[in-house]
Amino acid sequence: MKKSVLLLLACIAMSCQFIKAQTPLKPRDTTITGPQNFAVVMGISKYKFVRPLNYADKDAELFRNYLKSPGGGRLSDDNIYLLLNDQANETNFQVKFKSWLKSKKLQKGDRLFMYLAGHGDAIDKDQFFYLTYDCNPAGDKNNYLVNGAIRMYDIKTMIAKEVGKGVEVFLIMDACRSNELPGGAEGLGFFSSAISEQKVGEVMMLASAAGQESLEDASIGNGHGLFTWYLVDGLSGLADAGKADNKITFAEIKNYVEKNVPSVATEKFKRKQDPYLCCNEFSEKVVSNVDPTYLQQWLKEKNNRRGGSNSFNGITAADFKRFAADTALVETYNRFNRAIRSNNLTGSSSAEDFYQQLEKKYPGNPYTQDAKSSLAAEFINDAQKKVNQYLTCGVISSSKDKQEHAAAGGRIEKAIALLRADEPEFAAALRGRMFLLKANGDYGTTSAAFDYAHAARAIDPNGAYILNQLSRLHLENNRPDSAAYYADKAAKAAPKWPCALTTLALAQKALDNKKPDLTNKGKKPSPKLLCKPSFGFTLGGGLNQSNPTYSGNQQTGFTGVNSKSAAGGNAGFLYHICLGPSIAIRPTATVLFESTDIEFERRSTSGAPIIETISVKGTTVSMALPLLIRLSSGKLAPYIALGPSFNYMLSQNGTSADQLPVKKSLFMGNGGLGLDISLMKSGWVLSPELKYSAGLNDINSSTSTTVYSAALGSLKKNTFSLNLYLRKR
Repeated sequence: MKKSVLLLLACIAMSCQFIKAQTPLKPRDTTITGPQNFAVVMGISKYKFVRPLNYADKDAELFRNYLKSPGGGRLSDDNIYLLLNDQANETNFQVKFKSWLKSKKLQKGDRLFMYLAGHGDAIDKDQFFYLTYDCNPAGDKNNYLVNGAIRMYDIKTMIAKEVGKGVEVFLIMDACRSNELPGGAEGLGFFSSAISEQKVGEVMMLASAAGQESLEDASIGNGHGLFTWYLVDGLSGLADAGKADNKITFAEIKNYVEKNVPSVATEKFKRKQDPYLCCNEFSEKVVSNVDPTYLQQWLKEKNNRRGGSNSFNGITAADFKRFAADTALVETYNRFNRAIRSNNLTGSSSAEDFYQQLEKKYPGNPYTQDAKSSLAAEFINDAQKKVNQYLTCGVISSSKDKQEHAAAGGRIEKAIALLRADEPEFAAALRGRMFLLKANGDYGTTSAAFDYAHAARAIDPNGAYILNQLSRLHLENNRPDSAAYYADKAAKAAPKWPCALTTLALAQKALDNKKPDLTNKGKKPSPKLLCKPSFGFTLGGGLNQSNPTYSGNQQTGFTGVNSKSAAGGNAGFLYHICLGPSIAIRPTATVLFESTDIEFERRSTSGAPIIETISVKGTTVSMALPLLIRLSSGKLAPYIALGPSFNYMLSQNGTSADQLPVKKSLFMGNGGLGLDISLMKSGWVLSPELKYSAGLNDINSSTSTTVYSAALGSLKKNTFSLNLYLRKR
């Protein structure tokens, strides 16, 4: 019995430890009145694909430890979101951190510190990025658009939202430590200048001026970055000048950093580094309160300081009592995390399955919210591996490889759905990656892959990654001309990307190998080789009008005739036959439902004319043979249609047949202006066409003896109509 109790207690303890390790989002501590301080601290020294740094992670820990000190505000671990090295990827910031920040419900008077140490680079003056752990530029800066870097635009947008709520935001960046990235020295210049120029109301502390590198060395505080070391050094108390009132104002830390960093950089390292701290309107703002005891400790131990803990310590005892009482909730949450760790993301008993159970039973619960952000992050991280495979020129040729890329695109699509409500900007930024992965898929037909590729290009028209994919698709479909066109554009957009250059070489080789067929020299190509004949349908309507002339026969009692327009419609079938690249004929059989009004005028004794109207209505079969001349090629192709038609009236309404019988046969001349619209996914072509038809012969019956017929000199028909033609490509 005793052993059983001990075993039970051990299991409970293990369960508690597991729950503690898997921490749901912890909301703002409402037991604290007044403003609170929060921070996100990121430091990356070890990168997966780019040159590593030495001390960015140690600098992040140093700054985190300062924030936990009395002068830094005594921030608890629950109020610091720490991301180091391999944990500092795009999704952990864009998804997990933003979800964490949302749960804290920052309000007026709060402070938010954002400390970022690592690599920074730029494509141009408008596109600049903080590089995360798994960022893979593959040798060309243009690939930052799809490889996991964090757009500083997103960070500035987030800061602007918080500043708008009255939150004091401190943006501290030590992220220009090397110019060996694809953007080079120019990229460093763009990065620093763009961040400093795009002010959104935050306090900015940047490690170096535009075009300069931020120094790091083993001799700086036992291995640190020069800027971060003197920033923490000054905030800990050494910047307290003048009154020595144990308060560090922005002006004091600015003076301290701007005095020490440039002088040490010049004297000791023979380099130039000028920090940028902005702006003067914050001069009297108190940034740090000096604690004398802590200052003495800093002075004594600062050369031997070490960091080391995580941003979360697990849920508190109160949290455990509140949420762990529902064992079903905790068990489902634990199963979710086990599925995440085993990379079982979709399907039965997967992370997605367990999240959906949490969302259904416990919407809005901290466990559910944490599962939501974790699942979205894993979907993106998993798919990013496929994007990186593509960017490093991985071969994606087998059906299995293509299916895996399409599936990865589907996972990003699911992540977008999870993030759209809370992080719409980041969700929208993922769409380019989603379409790229889907464009690598195998759908049994290439039209779907092309559709996804063009969708990606609509988002980023000059993106080398998608121009390269369009070239690869054209190569697969034996279209060397188009392949060379897109490959050339990709190589110009990303001249240092090996994949673009390789694809260009393959396209040029395919173009060189394209031999003209000399055996049929001088012969016209068979129409069947140009395009396939196809059936289709037509539907339209417009205004019918006769063009009557008065015979001059006053014995009829009429002094004149006029015509009024009346509506009509048609429906039928067509057969499209190509005669050349831009010429076709389109035999069409339609049933017309026609109506035209003819007004006969009489004189009255008062002098005012008396109008008598006869409505000629009937059903007619029309056979047309128009010649189509396309004015351009592509998805939208305007054309001109010209040709004759023969109409035969099947029936005429009884009243008009007695008063004004007309001839049943009529020859027409037709002209139209239309537009072929290719509906890519369906394989159909829709062609709206404005058409004018004029009768070539008189339809007034010569055998009729009615006064109405006698009053007519001639009766010719004309029609304006809008017709829609739908046919298979």
